[in-house]
Amino acid sequence: MGKRQQEERKETRRANQARIARLISEAGTISKNELAARLGLSMPTVLQHVKVLTEAGYITESGEYGSTGGRKAKCLSVVGDMGFAVGMDITESYISYVLTDMRRELVRKARIRVPFAKSSLYYEAMGNWLQVFLEQAGIGQEKILGVGISLPGVVDPDEKLLLQSHTLQAENMGFKRLESLTGYPCEVGSDAGGAAYAELAGESTDAVYLSLNDTVGGAIYLNQEFYTGEQGKGARFGHMRMEKNGRPCYCGSRGCLDAYCSAKALRGEDKSLDVFFEKVQAREAGYRKRLEEYLDTLAAAAVQLHVLFGCDVVLGGEAGRYLGGYRRELDRLVAEYSYLDPDTSFVRIGKCQAEASAFGMAIREIDRFFERL
Repeated sequence: MGKRQQEERKETRRANQARIARLISEAGTISKNELAARLGLSMPTVLQHVKVLTEAGYITESGEYGSTGGRKAKCLSVVGDMGFAVGMDITESYISYVLTDMRRELVRKARIRVPFAKSSLYYEAMGNWLQVFLEQAGIGQEKILGVGISLPGVVDPDEKLLLQSHTLQAENMGFKRLESLTGYPCEVGSDAGGAAYAELAGESTDAVYLSLNDTVGGAIYLNQEFYTGEQGKGARFGHMRMEKNGRPCYCGSRGCLDAYCSAKALRGEDKSLDVFFEKVQAREAGYRKRLEEYLDTLAAAAVQLHVLFGCDVVLGGEAGRYLGGYRRELDRLVAEYSYLDPDTSFVRIGKCQAEASAFGMAIREIDRFFERL
């Protein structure tokens, strides 16, 4: 066997081992038979890698499946406290922190009021509160695999840069210095991408994610991978033109989806969406009409995305948390716009809601760890 073939075989073994470890982490518990079936691997290959991962302390047997006859299958799971990952979500008024274990289970979360500022003091505050957060959780530095930082804007993950953010009024802001301040490896991603990762990573079907925060963003999940476009500028769904010469958008154009379907557009002058929906329930003048207009434009956008991508459209973000109570109304509007397909089940309300962006960035760090095995 030539050197090239040896290297290829070695890389195949490494990749298979990483796939097995990641699937066990995603599944929570899984049998060896399920691993072989879902990954398309032979049983001897699965057994070999399970043995290596078990001896390395990454996975363990955690019980047995019920049996309909014959020998019971052993459950495999990741050793949860082998390591931990942190996710941070940066906003204009606060920083969210989440801590997850290797099983992707939420261990701790906190939201600290720290107004965003383009200054060295802000970086220091990020790092100091991170240390406090971990001390309160009782987790030592050696247990932290990495820190994933969610940012509201266009990012360059390779350079760890926030290229541009309307929400933060910032551009070309680097986050490598946080690594030197804290001693932890850091990665950056968009807030929409982080939330989409929490929602979609590991799914076998394609989907697009529509993030309905103070600005509208999105993510595209195809063939079990996230497509970000050139320079990370894909999935900017907030700038789909919904109406010619419509409402002004912060980008300088008019009629963009962002001007109609952001959380900010929905709540208007109210301080929060909780207050807005309380007024909807109280039947205050104008509130029901604003909600109806919001849902109508959202339905039209969801249908456009479905026509373009032909897959599920997941509605998430701050405003997405409130849509479950208006599902029937949203379905009716989607059906009115969807002439090609009367089935409205392609529209999904996101399952991951509170701190979804930070949680997604944390579990991405766990996946990065397994990819490096």
